[in-house]
Amino acid sequence: MPSSRSSLKAMDKVTPQEAQKELAKRELARRQLSWFVKYSFDGYRENWHHKLIFDKLEAVERGEIKKLMIFVPPRHGKSEISSINFPAWFFGRNPKKSIIASSYNSDLAVSFGRKARNIVDSHEYKNLFPGVSLAEDSKAAGQWNISYKKDGEWQAGGEYTAVGIGGGATGRGADIFIIDDPVKDKQEAESAVIQERNIGWYRSVASTRLTPGGAIVVIQTRWHDKDLAGQILETEDDWDIISLPAIAEVDDEYRKAGEALWPEQYSLEMLEAKKKDLGTELWSSLYQQTPINEDSQVFTRAMFKKRSLDEVMRLKTRCFVTIDPAPGKTENADFIGICINFVDVEGFWNLMAYRIKFDAYELIKMFFKLNSDYHVEKFGIEKGLYKDVLKPFLDREMITRNKFLSVEELDHEQKNKHLRIKGLQPRYEAGAIFHIDGYCADLEEELIRFPKAAKDDVSDATAYQSKLAEAPEGKREELEVFHRRREAISTVRDDTGLMD
Repeated sequence: MPSSRSSLKAMDKVTPQEAQKELAKRELARRQLSWFVKYSFDGYRENWHHKLIFDKLEAVERGEIKKLMIFVPPRHGKSEISSINFPAWFFGRNPKKSIIASSYNSDLAVSFGRKARNIVDSHEYKNLFPGVSLAEDSKAAGQWNISYKKDGEWQAGGEYTAVGIGGGATGRGADIFIIDDPVKDKQEAESAVIQERNIGWYRSVASTRLTPGGAIVVIQTRWHDKDLAGQILETEDDWDIISLPAIAEVDDEYRKAGEALWPEQYSLEMLEAKKKDLGTELWSSLYQQTPINEDSQVFTRAMFKKRSLDEVMRLKTRCFVTIDPAPGKTENADFIGICINFVDVEGFWNLMAYRIKFDAYELIKMFFKLNSDYHVEKFGIEKGLYKDVLKPFLDREMITRNKFLSVEELDHEQKNKHLRIKGLQPRYEAGAIFHIDGYCADLEEELIRFPKAAKDDVSDATAYQSKLAEAPEGKREELEVFHRRREAISTVRDDTGLMD
């Protein structure tokens, strides 16, 4: 958050136009939380997701929302707005009401309280709310009171109290109860003891401190399926929720799938690097707000056995490729799931599986590229999609190149995608699937989050391997074939391993 303005021109030293503009800003800041933040802080940069938070908190202040949850990635401004600026603005408009604010420990709660108190005590705040002030006898960072002017006299108003989660608030009521960051870290989030403590505290302390008509606001990143928000939502369904992934997983009114939440501050490249650093589970929880329920996981990371490219290329294998194109969209660039399977003599699958963005023409080229590099015995693609969209183009290209590929239409046999993918579980549990190191990140992300993954193109392409994959028999293929494969793969220069 930018620093507060150090000074403002005295109103008697500005032009009438400047004075009028200043008064208009003050009036907007009194009415709207977003303008309050802009007025108090020079150069404040507002993104569309901040406006969503502003709008919901303003509805809380008006009494229209009684229960609000805000799930936003770390360092995206949720606490600055909700736990620091909102209490100060709320007191300016409601000086007789009270706020209790809490966090995973009292130190963090007090830190939020200190910053909110300093705003209330600032010169800018006095410009906006001249009839509201800190009480002279109560200014501690974690416990301060409001005074307000009525009929020319200062009256005792509401109070702000900071408490750690698990702590008491005996004798204190709250018109607004704010819970920000209820768990400290992954270890706490996964602790059954902490989970039970937090939900017990919420039910026995937080929810009982609300005055009639009061509101509760929970602000956090989603550490775990059983974190405080998760446990609350298991039994309560009347919450307004803002849940914003760092990288969009579906198109919405604000951005397309794959776009960053706040690209000016955290670019897609920065987020992708963070994702790689954190791993799928933490990334999904902290940055995408979709924690993985470990108790109900179909696929776990422990199932993912690894082999290197070199190791696989020394094996005697047969190669099969299955492709899951987007229904009806293959003529335009869209994500396509690809699984390249090197089946060894023991019947183990050795996979390169990922998604790529290709249009129809690029996809046709990919068929020939894969065949050249890996000596693919058979390509499999879902029935209907192949015949209706790709086959005419592929047939023409095979005639032009005088190179004819073996392509099989795959029938899903009325089995839905969920069941097809779940059918991989026994093979993983038996240790009969190896992931070629560095080429299965997309597949692993989908399987770890199954069945809640936003995308399932790669896992579905992998599931279709069961209709094609066969182990080598005898000396069916000569050794030089494998040497050629190994040589071709060693020239790979990008993550896909498909295009030069």
